Amino acid sequence: MGNTLGLAPMGALPRRSPRREEPLPNPGSFDELHRLCKDVFPAQMEGVKLVVNKVLSSHFQVAHTVHMSALGLPGYHLHAAYAGDWQLSPTEVFPTVVGDMDSSGSLNAQVLLLLAERLRAKAVFQTQQAKFLTWQFDGEYRGDDYTATLTLGNPDLIGESVIMVAHFLQSLTHRLVLGGELVYHRRPGEEGAILTLAGKYSAVHWVATLNVGSGGAHASYYHRANEQVRLPMLSPTPQVSHELLPALRPPQALLFFLSILRIRSLHAFILLIPCQDSCSLC
Repeated sequence: MGNTLGLAPMGALPRRSPRREEPLPNPGSFDELHRLCKDVFPAQMEGVKLVVNKVLSSHFQVAHTVHMSALGLPGYHLHAAYAGDWQLSPTEVFPTVVGDMDSSGSLNAQVLLLLAERLRAKAVFQTQQAKFLTWQFDGEYRGDDYTATLTLGNPDLIGESVIMVAHFLQSLTHRLVLGGELVYHRRPGEEGAILTLAGKYSAVHWVATLNVGSGGAHASYYHRANEQVRLPMLSPTPQVSHELLPALRPPQALLFFLSILRIRSLHAFILLIPCQDSCSLC
């Protein structure tokens, strides 16, 4: 008998293609977990600071800074920065060399290199006049959905002392990132390690981050109400007190007004947008 109902054979039915899931994003660096909140807080300063920026070329620029305060003697800093041709993102350019020297001859310098497509290296040096205080070497590997970093601080083979820091972050979903930090230090007669666990959840309009370890806990919350208003919060840490900072960014404005609300005081800052060949007075 023929197919009186006009139904197609089972093998002739169209098959639905399997749904392709988007790959998980790279979680970024461990040091950038609380970056959204920290970038909003202005640098604290006492006194008057004069900054003169000069762009010498598309790769090289210098800045002169004079700081005068009643808490200490006037200070002068010379800042120089070199940026190479390899730009991975608006904030990542390789190689990058940054140096800052004060009037006493003390130097802070950083060198950033891109060794391979996924492998990055960083070297940090700090001197006190003619004496080295800190030398640090970082290696970071960024996979498709994870980041692994190893840091060596003040390695001394003769004195048998070193500080080693290992970071690892893994994207479990498009919104959830989990990882940890292991700090190991060794010197004659002393040895120890500290483990810290970290998590970050990114929603559409807010981001919550938490670090928990034997040394304590540190949390941050970043809420973006709209294109002009942002509300970041930082929990108490040994370096930062509890702060609530509403930030207002009017479009096409030249001034930002930032207010920091603390437990005992209220501070207000007015920041100037830096421009090429600019001079700003804070």
